[in-house]
Amino acid sequence: MIKNTAIALSFTMLFSALSFFITAPAVQAEEFSADIITEMDTGGVSGKLYVKSNQVNRNEVMGMITIMNRPHVYQVFPNTKKYQVTDVAELEKENPMAGAADFPAWAKKNNMQKTGTETIEGFACDIYEGTVILDKKSGQSTPMKFWLSRKLQYPIKTQSIMPPPVGRVTTHLKNIKTGKQPDHLFTVPEGYTKAASMEQAMGMPDMEQLSEGQMPSAEQMDNMMKQVQEMMKNMQQE
Repeated sequence: MIKNTAIALSFTMLFSALSFFITAPAVQAEEFSADIITEMDTGGVSGKLYVKSNQVNRNEVMGMITIMNRPHVYQVFPNTKKYQVTDVAELEKENPMAGAADFPAWAKKNNMQKTGTETIEGFACDIYEGTVILDKKSGQSTPMKFWLSRKLQYPIKTQSIMPPPVGRVTTHLKNIKTGKQPDHLFTVPEGYTKAASMEQAMGMPDMEQLSEGQMPSAEQMDNMMKQVQEMMKNMQQE
């Protein structure tokens, strides 16, 4: 169980980074929904993506809902009925991927090179390749490749190499359906409460609490196990 928990938490960290591309608003985006399929050396996960406008979109992966309503990001956890709000500008200080609102401009700024074209899921795409910095503090980077739909102005497919145990990651969209998306998808549901930290939103012990040697409460442990079990269930469905 400890090994599975570590893998699940690694996936959570991965999607915290990659979700900025999954939810990066497109320039003059056409409204659409799609399935997100992600394949890794350690397994795979699937989810849903909804794009409302060039400022508003949502993805659902591994039991977590991420709503991008610039300038804010809402990370919503149905299991605990809590959410956390983060400012995109603050996120960008730590993670350059948070600034990918205008993908072509972001690609140029980060020296991504256009290397070809390909049609995926019926959409003509331009292929971009380069090295992306994942963490400004550590300088951690990864080679990445994007297939940007000309019509949607959105990456339909991405490939990258992440640190162990995740390894090679390929994410692509399937069952893409253009059309108006319901407004209610892009707001935090009623009855949810705002959390002070990501750990609290996930029902896990606060990292500062653990560093001070305090044991998590029985309720915190129960919520943590439920969250991990939900992650594992979502991974096994793939």
